[in-house]
Amino acid sequence: MGVLVLGGTGFIGGPVAARLVAQGVETAVAHHGARPVAARARSVVLDRRDPAAVLAAVRDLGADTVVDLIAYTQADTLPLLEALSGRIARYVLVSSIDVYRNYEGLHRKGRPTPIWDRLTEDAPLRDSRFPYRLARLRAAGDPQAWMDGYDKIPLEEAARAAAGLEATILRLPMVFGPGDRQRRFSWAIRPMVQGRPRFVIPHPWASWRATFGYVDDVAAGIALAAVHPRASGETFNLGRANTPTNLAWAATFAEHLNWPGEVQLAHPDVARGALAKAVSGLDLGYPLFIDNAKIRRRLGYAEVTDLDDALGRTAADEMER
Repeated sequence: MGVLVLGGTGFIGGPVAARLVAQGVETAVAHHGARPVAARARSVVLDRRDPAAVLAAVRDLGADTVVDLIAYTQADTLPLLEALSGRIARYVLVSSIDVYRNYEGLHRKGRPTPIWDRLTEDAPLRDSRFPYRLARLRAAGDPQAWMDGYDKIPLEEAARAAAGLEATILRLPMVFGPGDRQRRFSWAIRPMVQGRPRFVIPHPWASWRATFGYVDDVAAGIALAAVHPRASGETFNLGRANTPTNLAWAATFAEHLNWPGEVQLAHPDVARGALAKAVSGLDLGYPLFIDNAKIRRRLGYAEVTDLDDALGRTAADEMER
């Protein structure tokens, strides 16, 4: 078996490639040449937007599986699927839990009835498309112009419909850990390591629940699904089994960092700071509470990182920044 990883030098892709290599899988990493690849993985410099180049790499490696971590738009993915159809056995699409209808309500793109139960793989998807598209499209030269065309739902549909290959779809949670550009737990870690006696968060944010996953654990799930025979043609949610509130996450980091301070709750109208600003546009009446029992039951998935280690590495990374 050979696996070609597209986007295999990034925040999640690097650990995915390392995990595949550790499992004894012949692994190649396609990238632009700006970053080192995982030890013992083959390095292939190419442009993912060039389907012919990707297909040539598949043939050179003798790969029967492609893991695509950077499928964002139809324009950059449909031609690739067409090129790979009939030439590989499995295409692993790294998707997101942003496909679910609750995400639409969270970002005020609609007002669906909130689903309070765990969202299984069969839960309703968004009715709207292009969750990050602006009313006035970004200029072609804008580095974030791709966000206007971003949507995982049509990519999932296209991957399932592609002839000549089996698609495995992995819906990722909010991923945290060293290298997380969104710094998902900075709001809690920074005031603690700065030694503040207290910090304030909006009360809806304190009680909001969303599924997270530590980067190495998520990478292990992707690598497992890439090679497991029972993953073919399936869709899986990934993430930690428990989904604590944000206030509970703050308490967990406080205990880990031995922070003796106090987290205070404030009404959204009077809360101040970067966190209050960041969440002001969200409707936190929509949780992202994801059920990921399927991948655990069917593939035997389990986290590979102790939670204390994950917290420690995440906190250390935040402190270095």
